[in-house]
Amino acid sequence: IRNARPFVHLKLACSLDGKIATRTNDSRWITGEESRAHVHELRHLYDAILIGAGTAKADDPLLTDRSGKPRRRPLVRVVLDEHLSLSPESQLAKTAREFPTLVFTSQSADVSSSSALATLGVEVLRDASGGRDLQSVLRELSSRSIQSLLIEGGAHVAGLFLDAGLIDKVSFFIAPIIIGGRNAPAAIAGMGAEKIADAINLQDVEVIRHGRDIEVTGYVREG
Repeated sequence: IRNARPFVHLKLACSLDGKIATRTNDSRWITGEESRAHVHELRHLYDAILIGAGTAKADDPLLTDRSGKPRRRPLVRVVLDEHLSLSPESQLAKTAREFPTLVFTSQSADVSSSSALATLGVEVLRDASGGRDLQSVLRELSSRSIQSLLIEGGAHVAGLFLDAGLIDKVSFFIAPIIIGGRNAPAAIAGMGAEKIADAINLQDVEVIRHGRDIEVTGYVREG
């Protein structure tokens, strides 16, 4: 509230060795049913959920709250998509009239793609940064009375938000599997810390079991 932006919670599912997919980008499913059910409980607590264009293309997710509980307001689905690559055939586009969907893209994005998505009910927002200005994205969401945001994007989006210092809370769902492979994507991309002393520290950490998986959740320590 002080910074006129939503509370931001990063959620990631990864293997024991920190991978979010195999070298062939197979990621379904790293965690078990119990963890996935809990993720829907998480989604129920938030006003919006955000992913990047890469996750939208690779996973074709629906991004809905399937907890079965009544909501205060509809869950808003947000995609950072600089080149407007979201397909009109994607689940997000085809269900946009039922579930609010915002796509942040660049001013130079293809007009016909924008029109095709708009026809399906997707709200396409153009700006000079193409969604790379995360502060601007969060201000736009705040202007729509979105108070909380759950990030379920891939390594790239996670790295962008962490590098920008915009993550308030983190949840890692860790499965007891080892994927391996130098080309398998790790959980967090971006610049990262140069020294261990610069690494992000968590406080008020909780460790919870969900079947065979372990959830580690904590708040990002300020300063």
